[in-house]
Amino acid sequence: MTHEAQWPLLAARGLGDLFAGIWIEGDPADVARLMGADPAAGVACGFGEAMRSYEPYAFKELLWIGEHSPGWTHAITIAGPPPRTDLPAAGGRRFVRVVWDRHGIGVHDLSYSDGTTAGELSPRDIATPWALDEYAAGLLPSRPGLIDFHMTGPAEPVGSLGLWLENWLVVAGRLSGRFMDARYLDATRLLCRVPL
Repeated sequence: MTHEAQWPLLAARGLGDLFAGIWIEGDPADVARLMGADPAAGVACGFGEAMRSYEPYAFKELLWIGEHSPGWTHAITIAGPPPRTDLPAAGGRRFVRVVWDRHGIGVHDLSYSDGTTAGELSPRDIATPWALDEYAAGLLPSRPGLIDFHMTGPAEPVGSLGLWLENWLVVAGRLSGRFMDARYLDATRLLCRVPL
């Protein structure tokens, strides 16, 4: 799978309105506890089963958590707000969090930590020096010939928004050592409730 195929896969699996994912250094049970969930109370399920509880903007928090690559865990928000970043930052973990909100601004700033420095990066600043810029090599804030247009209604991942979303997913894949693919989404992982 190429990195360009990540967003179409996520959108096809039902995450087109809201996608919030965090890639964190560590094993899944440890990351679940770090995020405030009890892994022993999690429900082992596939992504399709987890998506039966998909409820963007809900006043509850459900994360589908599992190993992404050796030494890395990925948690996808199934219900509620995007995963917190203060907890892994305080724990000295490397992480990136990518958020797409179709009914908001579209692509959010990238939340990240290199284990020492935590921060947020605007999509427009991806080519500037920052803590994880080695994983953004070759990615640009715009492309020659990229046509942008303003429209009313929900945000769409096209033009700059599409490029920025692609850039964030590439950074996450390079940092964690794996791009998202169908095999990842077809695996059994834990659906965990995080107390609000």
